[in-house]
Amino acid sequence: MIAGSIHALKVIMKFKKTVLIFIIITLLSGIGYWIYLKLASKPTTLPPQPTTEKIEAHLHRATFKQLPGWETATDHQKSFIAFQLSCKTLLRQNPSSNAGTEMIPLKVKDLQPACRAALKSKNKSLNDLQAKTFFEHWFIPVTPYEKQPIKGLFTGYYMPLLHGSLAKTTEYKIPIYGVPDNLLTIDLGDFDDKWVNKRLSARVDGKKVVPFFTRQEINQGAIDHHAPVIAWAKSAMDRLNLEIQGSGVVALPNGEELYLGYAAGNGAPYTPIGRILIDKGVLTRDSASMQSIRAYLESHPKKIDPIINQNKSFVFFKLLNEQMALGAQGVGLTEGYSLAVDRQWIPLGTPMWLDTTHPDPKQPKNQPLQRLLIAQDTGGAIKGVVRGDVYWGAGDRAEHIAGNMRNQGQYWILVPKHLSWVNSKNEPSLPAQ
Repeated sequence: MIAGSIHALKVIMKFKKTVLIFIIITLLSGIGYWIYLKLASKPTTLPPQPTTEKIEAHLHRATFKQLPGWETATDHQKSFIAFQLSCKTLLRQNPSSNAGTEMIPLKVKDLQPACRAALKSKNKSLNDLQAKTFFEHWFIPVTPYEKQPIKGLFTGYYMPLLHGSLAKTTEYKIPIYGVPDNLLTIDLGDFDDKWVNKRLSARVDGKKVVPFFTRQEINQGAIDHHAPVIAWAKSAMDRLNLEIQGSGVVALPNGEELYLGYAAGNGAPYTPIGRILIDKGVLTRDSASMQSIRAYLESHPKKIDPIINQNKSFVFFKLLNEQMALGAQGVGLTEGYSLAVDRQWIPLGTPMWLDTTHPDPKQPKNQPLQRLLIAQDTGGAIKGVVRGDVYWGAGDRAEHIAGNMRNQGQYWILVPKHLSWVNSKNEPSLPAQ
């Protein structure tokens, strides 16, 4: 009897426990459903998503009044005279020939009207105000732009004087070569318009066209029987500096001088010696200059060839008939008013307003450089949409400025007003770099 009662009690307790669990689950389910209804009745606010809109680089039109320093500059006349030199070359060219780039599409005929107007005036017939008005009448400024004006690096170059000889001696034993007879220059634009202004330097090896010899191969005698020696220099550093500047004067023992200019290159990529020394920890970005590079290498003569040979680029020269530096456009360069540019982006002969700074041997700080220069030259190290090299002439001051100038800045390209793409509603996009 007692055992039966105990068994019944256990059954009742188990049943109550089951009922209690069921009640708890039901309550929790109801609360969850209530919360769901409350949340579902309110609109869901998503966190703001970051914009993925891509801002394309383009050419931004400007007015002359927007150019820093344009209104207050007092040297427009000198810029005008430099422009006249470019015009003499442009007016001799076929009007239908391509004079532009991927970024600045131009035909020679697009620049010729302004050139004809410029050459109607003698050099001194325009004063500074008239020269300023001339550029404002014929051109409109455009600048590479991506959210803001694109800035780039501006350096300087000059016309060095080095001592040399027409005969090889124990003192003069570094050859300055003319153009090798086995060097091929291939203009890729002849094969397809999309490759305009792009060239290859090569040689024939059997039935193959292969890259031309590197600096190290040339130094080891690869072109000894293919290239004339114009003169012999004292040191590899003298010759390298001549290559970097693109032109120079060789003073001979008898007092005569040879004026040399760029004739061709081997087509290999240019590697700055300063960058090599910075990577090695020898120099810093602040201390690297033409003068510090020369000082280090001349104090470590055994390291000269191993370091210099890392720059595979090599330049060949020609004798100049005139006593001046000639640019890639074939005109004499004007001290302080000629600019070397990347031919892939900037048409030669184009006026360009430059806003940057430059060192001055008489001043402790960099000085402003806001000036209209003419794109009249190119250089192996001058690569990029916004990149320029200012020609500073000859002498100690020019050497100091050129050797120490590595400053940020920007430029505005002056293009003819009448071009249809300049006057279109949408500003033209830049090609991919």
